[in-house]
Amino acid sequence: MGTGGFGVGLSGDSQVGIGGTNSGSFNIGLFNSGTGNVGIGNSGTGNVGIGNTGTGNTGIGNSGNYNTGLLNAGLVNTGIANPGNHNTGLFNIGTFNTGIANPGHYNTGSYNTGSYNTGMANAGDYGTGAFITGSMNNGLLWRADRQGLLAANYTITIERPAAFLNVDIPVNIPITGDITNVSIPAITFPRIDASGSVDIGILSGTVLAPVGPITLHGGDASAPLDTPIEIDFGPSPAINLNIGKPDGSTVINIVGGAGAGPISIPIIDLRPAPGFFNATTGPSSGFLNWGAGSASGLLNFGNNSGLYNFATSSMGNSGFQNYGSLQSGWANLGNSISGIYNTGLGAPANVSGLLNIGTNLAGWLQNGPTETTFSVGLANLGFWNLGSANIGNYNLGSANIGVYNLGSANIGDFNLGSANIGSSNIGFGNVGPGLTAAIGNIGFGNTGNGNIGIGNTGTGNIGFGNTGNGNIGIGLTGDTMTGFGGWNSGTGNIGLFNSGTGNIGFGNSGTGNWGIGNSGDYNTGIGNTGSTNSGFFNTGLVNTGIGNSGDYNTGLFNAGNTNTGSFNPGDYNTGGFNPGNYNTGYFNPGNSNTGIANSGDVNTGAFNSGNYSNGFFWRGDYQGLGGFAYQSAVSEIPWSYDRFQH
Repeated sequence: MGTGGFGVGLSGDSQVGIGGTNSGSFNIGLFNSGTGNVGIGNSGTGNVGIGNTGTGNTGIGNSGNYNTGLLNAGLVNTGIANPGNHNTGLFNIGTFNTGIANPGHYNTGSYNTGSYNTGMANAGDYGTGAFITGSMNNGLLWRADRQGLLAANYTITIERPAAFLNVDIPVNIPITGDITNVSIPAITFPRIDASGSVDIGILSGTVLAPVGPITLHGGDASAPLDTPIEIDFGPSPAINLNIGKPDGSTVINIVGGAGAGPISIPIIDLRPAPGFFNATTGPSSGFLNWGAGSASGLLNFGNNSGLYNFATSSMGNSGFQNYGSLQSGWANLGNSISGIYNTGLGAPANVSGLLNIGTNLAGWLQNGPTETTFSVGLANLGFWNLGSANIGNYNLGSANIGVYNLGSANIGDFNLGSANIGSSNIGFGNVGPGLTAAIGNIGFGNTGNGNIGIGNTGTGNIGFGNTGNGNIGIGLTGDTMTGFGGWNSGTGNIGLFNSGTGNIGFGNSGTGNWGIGNSGDYNTGIGNTGSTNSGFFNTGLVNTGIGNSGDYNTGLFNAGNTNTGSFNPGDYNTGGFNPGNYNTGYFNPGNSNTGIANSGDVNTGAFNSGNYSNGFFWRGDYQGLGGFAYQSAVSEIPWSYDRFQH
């Protein structure tokens, strides 16, 4: 980094030689002269790999930013030597291409100089095929536009049916009336102001002569002014009229005609369009693309190239099964991401590499700037686990809930063994009183703390089948006792060295057990510290199997409850290694899934981190669902009528 230098890893100007292991800042590796790089010879910022001069790249020799691969000069590419941006593939000069050497944009295929093509060497736009110089074509070697398009129409036509009307309506309408008295309300004329001027030389003035108000009413001079004016016509005969003859011989004849149609019902109506069965708002090439914008490729939603991508903005993605925008690669979720199965937490996320979660990350298996998601196994909810379905960190084994366990199905921390509930236990099936956390037991089937041996109930016992505290021996009942408790020191026991009640077998310190070294109640088997279990080393309740620390399980080493299978830290699962609940399958951290390694909910398939999806590696929701929709529009039906009246 600098000017005029000759050598390796130098920072400064006009220097010659080797600049030490790293001459930049916060670098890990050799000969890095940039900042925050991991690898060899990086002079950029935040790169993971070799010889990267850009920012946030994962790979070798990338001079652009946030690329995953080799020799990419552009932005957010996944592949090799892409000068353009947001491409998935090799040698793409344009943007958002999926394929090889596309100078255009949003192409799926290779050597396309146009845009939104699906195929090879298309110079036009929206072509599906190869060597097409026109636009919106399907096929090969088309020169004009809109050639080779698929169209089909099958329409049922119903001819116009005629309807006629001829109606005779008999008329016989009798009308009866009479004349009644007329009452007119009193009429009042308002006051009229009249005036005039007089000037006769010696005499002048104004003369006022107002008139009214005048009221006309129906009474005498003493009657109220509002007395109505009554007009009485006296007795009069009734008025009887009849329209038409009473015998119905008078008729009105109405004659008319009407019709509707012709009626056209299209059963199949495929309009000529580029591509095949696309339902995007703009023209698209390829197959079965849908959503807003234009697309190329197969089954994309929105403005994408590639396969099964889902765009959340108008910019879209390239690659395969990406959910978001401005992405390249495979199965990424977020904004501005390259690589494989990364999850961005910002917009832009600026992530490159593999299986990262966060923002401004390069490399692989990072969970933020200081944490990691690295585990060897599947369905781990934590990091640095060697095994599967662990909920926690630094576990060696499977289905542990906690940290630093060596074994399986431990609920707690720092256990060496399996099916222990508690911490710092060595052995199998150790638990505290009442299924609480046990601490510091060595052996198997101990209920309590600090016991060494098999089937002890209490604290600080050394031996076999002791009940109490601080005992050293076999089958002792009490505290701080030493020796042998006789064949049986409990009550109602059959066998040897039983210190509990109602046991059959050897060294049982619980109640109602049948077997060896059971310190719980009503168990059948060996070393069970829980209750009503059948099997070995079960610390929970009503389990059938081996090493179940949860309750109501059938299987092996289940730390959860009500599972059928093995190594399930979750609940109500059928299968194995499920940290989630209600799953059927294996390695599902999510809930209600059918399949393998689904971290989302209600999926059918494998490795889905979204929800309600069918298939594999889906990152969004409701993806890969089966369905078919077809709409056929029936045009407006013409109709008319004519009426004639006689």
